[in-house]
Amino acid sequence: MARVMRRALLGFLTGLSLWWFADAPQAQVNTEGSLTDRVPAIPPDDWRSDVAAFARRIVSAGLTPGMGVAVARGDRVEYVEGFGVADLETGRPVGEATPFYIASSTKSLTALAVALAASRGEIDLAAPVSRYLPQLYLKAPLSADSIRIEDLLTMTHGIADGGPVVFRTAYTGEFTRQQLLDLLSEYPPSDASRAFVYGNLGYNILGLVLEARYKTSWKDVVAREVLGPLRMTETSAHVSRLDVERIAHPHVTSPEGFRRVALGKNDANMHAAGGHFASARDLARYIAMHQSAGILDDQRVFPRRPVIETQETHARQDRRFGPFRRFGWGYGWDLGLYDGDTLVHRFGAFPGYRSHMSFMPAHQLGVVVLVNGSGPASPAADLVATYIYDRLRGALNLEAMYAMRLEEQISRASDLRARLTAHLAERSGRQRPLPLPLDRYAGTFENRRFGRMVVSVSGETLEVQMGAAKSLAEVFDAATNRLRVELTGRGAVLEFVFSDANAPATAVRYRGEVFSRFGGAEG
Repeated sequence: MARVMRRALLGFLTGLSLWWFADAPQAQVNTEGSLTDRVPAIPPDDWRSDVAAFARRIVSAGLTPGMGVAVARGDRVEYVEGFGVADLETGRPVGEATPFYIASSTKSLTALAVALAASRGEIDLAAPVSRYLPQLYLKAPLSADSIRIEDLLTMTHGIADGGPVVFRTAYTGEFTRQQLLDLLSEYPPSDASRAFVYGNLGYNILGLVLEARYKTSWKDVVAREVLGPLRMTETSAHVSRLDVERIAHPHVTSPEGFRRVALGKNDANMHAAGGHFASARDLARYIAMHQSAGILDDQRVFPRRPVIETQETHARQDRRFGPFRRFGWGYGWDLGLYDGDTLVHRFGAFPGYRSHMSFMPAHQLGVVVLVNGSGPASPAADLVATYIYDRLRGALNLEAMYAMRLEEQISRASDLRARLTAHLAERSGRQRPLPLPLDRYAGTFENRRFGRMVVSVSGETLEVQMGAAKSLAEVFDAATNRLRVELTGRGAVLEFVFSDANAPATAVRYRGEVFSRFGGAEG
């Protein structure tokens, strides 16, 4: 049971946001037009040593096991370094080429591939989705004839996000192309109508569009259009092509510190809205190209216009993410403010990982920070990134300011770990033997929309698996046959249904859905 409780920490931690300083000022800045060609001078002092020293303090403070950091200035990568460990179990260090899972930072890569294709006339952004997916029929009043490709890029498509398509593509990896199209036909309209709503679904559909247009995987399209020309050889959407002894493994917070967890990604659940491993060095090349409008190391790699187009405001938003005030969305990029300067950025998060990829057009400075710890370390990537921006912009009282912010973060992490200890003790107190033998709960259960769930006996507990998503189960309420699992990194309850106490469970209720025992009728 101790093993179950340790695994259960992940759901408690996921989604927890610990922001470490006040809201950024909402200064009025020019957010229209192209990027400046001016590259402001960086002070000649040893900023690289300062960045390295601060990153080491973050790791030494126990705020993340490992970290990859890179800085781009103009069209060049000027700094790359790894800190801490890629794997706590082996002590293997993070190096300059260590790939981390970057989650939703992938959206920018997908969007650029689409924009480049559109610049050659191979994809029409003004065309309806039905031109490329004629077999897609949406639930009225939605129509594939009235949703444009650009609406997918800008997340103004008007389809409710989440649901089985997002669940299957991001977590289980169990789907076929036809299954996704069939499931999309059941999606309701968004409550926000055609206003911007952040989510995965639009980019999942973009992946289907790319595959229909080019008769190959979206992964191959992005590799051909973006990764290849930029020589991003340390970036891949194929987990099977990565050396598991080189990647940064995921870790989550426990009361004692960080601990490694199983990698929740394989080839099947790497998707167009979140599906790459990448090194900080590779992403810095990507950033350098973006802030130089298609140029990298004095060589034009991409036409200027499609690159700039991805960075322009195509939809409005008003959201705050830690110290960043988001006012717009481009194609795959958030547009926001940090301390009065426009920040073009795209972050990502998945259990055990957090990515920060951004650049400031006015300063021609870009920053990449990748970490392999989640929980109270979530803001660590942003803390290092803002330190770099403030250091290179010449902020006053920098060291005193960040010493205070770091101490605040350490204190909050300590408080959280204390609360975790109490939380686990409370959860442990709920553990009671289930009223029936474990094998009565075991079996294979199916739901037409969300797929197959396999429940098996694992020692003195149960393990639940849906494709790539796995979780040990802990008792949530023995009297009602309810168990807690973390298939998506967040806690959820399974309720087992028995029609006869002397027979195996006939169904499982999960996420508001009924999974019926394989071979029986679905409820």
